[in-house]
Amino acid sequence: MTRTGRLCVAVDLEGYSRRSHAGQEHAQDVLRTLLDLLWQRVAPGAVQRQPNGDGEVALLDETVGIGVVPELLRVLRNGLRRANPHDRVGERYRLRVAADHGPAGRARNGFAGDAVVRTCRLLDSAPARDALDTRPGSDLSVVLSGSLFDALAADPGAHAALPAAEFVPVRVVDPAKSFAAPAWVHAGTPLPAPRGAGGPRPAPATGDVMRVEVADGGQVGAIVQVRELRGGLVLGRPGEPR
Repeated sequence: MTRTGRLCVAVDLEGYSRRSHAGQEHAQDVLRTLLDLLWQRVAPGAVQRQPNGDGEVALLDETVGIGVVPELLRVLRNGLRRANPHDRVGERYRLRVAADHGPAGRARNGFAGDAVVRTCRLLDSAPARDALDTRPGSDLSVVLSGSLFDALAADPGAHAALPAAEFVPVRVVDPAKSFAAPAWVHAGTPLPAPRGAGGPRPAPATGDVMRVEVADGGQVGAIVQVRELRGGLVLGRPGEPR
């Protein structure tokens, strides 16, 4: 097995098991077409691939530098935009993508090495899944290992092409597999500031406030169940100032 540093990339199609048999076959066709195009553009003749139905793990040759990562993400994002309008199954194609750089190579029963293990752990992590779950308008979740992100940030060419300001730091933890590592996540659209960052929240506009009025003799209180409440909630009796 080659133990030199190599770029490892893993992808997984979100929601694959929810599709019908025909839908899964169609999804595999779309995914394979997208990934074939990706590697033809980014690393022609310099990649080893290990498909697994709804995803793939790929190892790029040691001659391919990390500077291809921004182009890799651009090709995937554009490919998803082209594929989704033609989805006849009725559900958009959404991908999780993870990447790391380090010792890796082909072994007797597939790929092996630290970079492969880290990449696969990142791909299946809660932050990678949450990035799509909390952003229904995004079709691509990207998780980069901490060391890869730092290396890209230090590379002037790669840094200029990578929307680094749109990534947020996370810590991926999987106690069952004794794995914990820093990473950076991006969901394909500008991300909000990390929790706790930034200044005070702006006061809500008057028209955004929900007001619940209670008749004389009633108790001031309410149980409100909503998906999202913008602004605030005011409880009071009729005629009381807001």
